[in-house]
Amino acid sequence: MYVCSSQGNKEDDEEMKLGRLRTLRGQIVVTGGGTAKANLVVSDGLVNLGLRIKSFTVWKDQTPINATASLTAILSLDTIIAGSNMDAGDNRQFAWHQSSSSGTVGQVYPPTSIIDPDHIVNRDLFLTLDNTTSGTYNYLIEAQVVELSDDEAIITIIKETSQS
Repeated sequence: MYVCSSQGNKEDDEEMKLGRLRTLRGQIVVTGGGTAKANLVVSDGLVNLGLRIKSFTVWKDQTPINATASLTAILSLDTIIAGSNMDAGDNRQFAWHQSSSSGTVGQVYPPTSIIDPDHIVNRDLFLTLDNTTSGTYNYLIEAQVVELSDDEAIITIIKETSQS
């Protein structure tokens, strides 16, 4: 998460309230089992600062032209087990991405990303790839920093830990 410095000027504080944009990007490797997990943000104890996910995309590092590939990616507030993927009834999950391509040349299906705009990450953020073709995948997540009141922080923590 992000630390608000006690140093700085009033303009910096105003910018934080409006919400600066941040990006998280990197790679995650899927091995033979078709599943990979990464903890992208670790709690820093500052519950009054959070991230609202604005966009989320994942793509394979290299895909041969005639390859069949599938990709299922999930952003969640807690670890999720394999097989429970893309479960909108699970309040820990709040963003999903799916894409696939056929072995036939030119048969690429457009990727689909769905993000629940009502979730704020203020402790942990996990990326899970499940039922995914083995390989190295890139991810890019755009998030807006938000400042939460004490009441809003409590509500987001409750939402993070509630399960269906």
